[in-house]
Amino acid sequence: MMRSAPLTARVQGLLLLAGLGLISMESAGCAGRDTADAAAPAVAEQPAQGTQVARDISDVELEGLLASRPDLLLLDVRTDKEWDGGHIGGACFLDYLEDDFLDVARGLPRDRPIALYCAAGGRSEDAMKLLAKEGFRELYNLRGGFYGWEDAGRAVSNEAPVPLPSE
Repeated sequence: MMRSAPLTARVQGLLLLAGLGLISMESAGCAGRDTADAAAPAVAEQPAQGTQVARDISDVELEGLLASRPDLLLLDVRTDKEWDGGHIGGACFLDYLEDDFLDVARGLPRDRPIALYCAAGGRSEDAMKLLAKEGFRELYNLRGGFYGWEDAGRAVSNEAPVPLPSE
C-alpha cells in the first residue's frame, strides 16, 4: 500500500510537468508561426495545369501575388466615382455595374491570373463568379475589398488606371 501512494504522486507530478512542457512548446510554436506569417506574405500557389481557381484572398495574399506574379492582372470593378477616390496602384478599371462589363471582360486574357476587388468584396465576388463561368482559369477576389486594403494600412494610389489588356 505504501508503495502505490508515492508512485501515484510521482506519476502525477511527471504527467503535470509533461503537460506543462507541451503547453509551453505549443505556445512557442504558435507565437513563432504568427511572427513568420507576419514577416512573409502568403502567396497563392499557381493552379495545376487544367484546373480552375476562383477564391477569396486576404490583403496579405494579394500583396504577395503582386510581388511574386508579374503577370497578375489587378482589376478594380468599382464605379468611376469610387475609383477617383483612390485605388490600389497598378490596377486596371472596369466597372461591374456597367452594361458592357461582360462584353469587355470577355476580351481579357484568359491565361493570366486576375485579382478583382471592389469596395467591400461583394461586386468583385460576383464578377469573379461570372468570369469563372466564362472559363477564366485563375481568379482571386480581395476579401474585404478596397476598404479592407485601406484599413490594413496598404498603399493607395490616385494614378490613372493601367490600360486593359486583351487576349
